[in-house]
Amino acid sequence: GKFRIAEKDVVLSIAKDLHKRLSERWPDKRILITRSGDTYPSLDERVEMANKAELSVNQAIIYISIHANASFNKNASGYEVWYLNPEYRRTVVDAKKAEGVDKDVLPILNAMLEEEYTTESVFLARSILDGISSSLGPATANRGLRAEEWFVVRNARMPSVLVEVGFVTNESEARLLADDGHLRKLGDGIYNGVLS
Repeated sequence: GKFRIAEKDVVLSIAKDLHKRLSERWPDKRILITRSGDTYPSLDERVEMANKAELSVNQAIIYISIHANASFNKNASGYEVWYLNPEYRRTVVDAKKAEGVDKDVLPILNAMLEEEYTTESVFLARSILDGISSSLGPATANRGLRAEEWFVVRNARMPSVLVEVGFVTNESEARLLADDGHLRKLGDGIYNGVLS
């Protein structure tokens, strides 16, 4: 039979590992995790958790969303890091993209993101990508930095990135994503990227 793995298990394992390491590294900082078990907050709720965090004058916040990819192309493989398209604040959603989208969602799609957040998001994305690349070496393909209007990065009011750790639809990569050692290396890469 085909080897199958659930995205939810892969990303929870990486996120919990990252949360633990960051908390140990910075005991005085608040490191929030949107789920620590078999609970599934909506994308809205996840972003709200971040947006509601109270910051004092000299505090900043970053948002890291961890996902596993899927593709109809069974050969697609590799990791990538996404940030909000810098052009986004000047872009009006075109009619094609609006088709079938709830009309209440469209104004959100048109929301602006400050340039400062864009710059910091690109910097964070590059740093995490480099961290994963150093940690994994040639084990899996580096698909690079990508810009897109994903829900979490466009609605988080802070520098934010979305990390795609690999394709669950690729059998050999799915096996890697089921391997604790490989997940640990992905954790290393993201952690080191945040650190730097």
